Formats: sequence, C-alpha cells, structure tokens
Amino acid sequence: MPDELSGSPENSALAELIDLSVPADAEAIGAVVDAVSESLARLQVPEQKQLEVALATQEALANAVVHGCGNDSSKQVRCQVKSDLRGRIMIVVTDPGHGFNLDLLPDPKRDEKLHADHGRGVYLICHLMDEVHFESRGNEIRMWKY
Repeated sequence: MPDELSGSPENSALAELIDLSVPADAEAIGAVVDAVSESLARLQVPEQKQLEVALATQEALANAVVHGCGNDSSKQVRCQVKSDLRGRIMIVVTDPGHGFNLDLLPDPKRDEKLHADHGRGVYLICHLMDEVHFESRGNEIRMWKY
C-alpha cells in the first residue's frame, strides 16, 4: 500500500466532500447535518455509522454556535467533510471563538451533572467517533470515523 495511506489518518490522502460555512445560528445546523448525511449515504457508509457521525456533527456544530460564537449569527461556523481511499471519514468543525481547555470540562457522569440539560456534547462526540482531536486553541474539532 502507498505510504500516503499508512499510519495516522491525518497523513492520508483526503478527498474533500463538503466545505460549508454557515451563520452561527441554531437554525442552520440541520441543513449542514443533512448535507453530511447525504454525503455519507452517497459513499454507502453503513447506516449505524451515518447516524453516529450525524449526531456527533450536530453536537460539534451546536457547541460551535453556542460556545464558539455566542449565538451571534454575524459569525460563521465552518464544516468540512473529507474521506480517504480506505473509506475513513473526517469531519472538521471550526468557529472563530477563543476555544476551550478540554481538561476543564466537567464530567457529565458525575452526580451533580447527571440531571443537567446540557454539558454532554463533547462526551457524546468522543464516544460516537473513533478518534477526536481539538486543534487551534480548542476552536476546531477533528472527528474521525473508520
């Protein structure tokens, strides 16, 4: 197998499937998730993986809109979908915010957080996707599904 496809997914030759920038508005999230789902369906990604990627993407976009952009629709959120020749999918969500420190996020499984109506997005993303990296101060997430 060629070297560009060996090792880390970051080193693989990637084909860009989607590159969308949308206003930081909760109403825009659904259309982006739909576009991601349609792209995965065209690639014949198994339905279970499609659902996991869609939910992780929705959570990442919601975090970008709410936390990264402060629900300010004059700001933009970017979503990219890429795949490699092995069929691995990478979703990148970027916002213009200040980012965050992953180590400072509270554990959503702790007693005081169990009944909270928020605070599970990053936890869900990390459990739904095969590999997750936070880049660029924490205002960009790279999520892989194999």
